[in-house]
Amino acid sequence: PRVNMLLALVVMLLVVGFGESSKLASAYGISVTGNMLVTTVLLYVIMSRIWKWQLWLAISLTVVFAFIDVGFFASNIVKVFEGGWASLAVAFTIVLAMWTWIRGSRYLFEKTRRNKIPLDFLAGNLLKKKPHLVSGTAVFLTSDPLSAPTALMHSLKHYKVLHEQNVILSVVTAQQPVVPDSDRVKMGTINELFMRVTLTFGYMEQPNIPRALAIC
Repeated sequence: PRVNMLLALVVMLLVVGFGESSKLASAYGISVTGNMLVTTVLLYVIMSRIWKWQLWLAISLTVVFAFIDVGFFASNIVKVFEGGWASLAVAFTIVLAMWTWIRGSRYLFEKTRRNKIPLDFLAGNLLKKKPHLVSGTAVFLTSDPLSAPTALMHSLKHYKVLHEQNVILSVVTAQQPVVPDSDRVKMGTINELFMRVTLTFGYMEQPNIPRALAIC
């Protein structure tokens, strides 16, 4: 939803910036034909990797569509200096942001994973040799439910205490727009001190963690 709102804002800014629909023609042409070409490439990826079609069949259909799309795109690319640069600039900015986020996330995940302790191992040791326990429940959010969260390790290191109940919470985005409440929460007990909870949201949903936890 936030991405859609951002795209809507960018479109409105472009319309106001160009002022007239005739000035948007070049940018519009490159946007549409570029989108057609990218869609053809993604169709090949789906046919070959997800649908598991034979390679020759996937390539044959892709070549047919790509031949048409490349022709349209090439006829519009000459209008770059007439306003088509706007479409390319927006596309480049979005691709750069996505690439930076993916690369940074992978780097951060790999760096933190090397220093992490398996959660089951830590939970077993804390059960055998309990630190000072305080009343209440602590919730630790993590993207890796199999490893001890960084916040938990800092709490043990600096405060030398542990709550009576500790929830290791993970939030997952499903490959569907909406997830029913019956499939929202998955719970598993590690031991008497720890439990693992996974919340699943659809890609069109706005995650509401307090409401989802109330289902438990």
